[in-house]
Amino acid sequence: MTLPGAHTLLLEQPWTARSLFLRTRFRMDVRDERGTPLATVAERAGLGPLRGLLRATGFSGRTGFDLVVADRGRPVLRVTKGAGRPPVQVFAPDGALIGSVRNEGRGAAGLYDANGGRLASLGDAAGFTTRRITEREGRKVRRDTLRLRPGTPEPVRSLAIAAAIAHDVVRGVGTNHASGGPIDLPF
Repeated sequence: MTLPGAHTLLLEQPWTARSLFLRTRFRMDVRDERGTPLATVAERAGLGPLRGLLRATGFSGRTGFDLVVADRGRPVLRVTKGAGRPPVQVFAPDGALIGSVRNEGRGAAGLYDANGGRLASLGDAAGFTTRRITEREGRKVRRDTLRLRPGTPEPVRSLAIAAAIAHDVVRGVGTNHASGGPIDLPF
């Protein structure tokens, strides 16, 4: 099974005291419903001291992100967001813009084509559950589950996968699981 062929994706991030309060780099494993690894998600570039410091605060979601989704080391998607609250952009491995994902409030994410036309909401394309704490290989992980609706066409499918993978980035939290704290100022 490969990422493009799977209908149920388990999106897992480490869930430790350190990852809750000090995690500054985005890291995720993507598995199928049997637990078979399909892809990894990691940041493409280094953070630098200022961005690393901001990522340790409630401002994490306002920093830029450049994520690569790779299947056995081969990039399959690139997910980026600039500083502040711009839409998350999704690119094919060849660099072509697939579309964008936009936070529409109250946990909703809109999926838009490369020209900015709205295609669907994440909820139209897939069932998505977040923040289940479970164990994988003796370690606690936070698991989000994406269940793509059968027959979901491209580019909606790729955008839904990117929206689920980058859910914390789309909703403006970033790597900081403890967002909403006293230094998370709205702007």
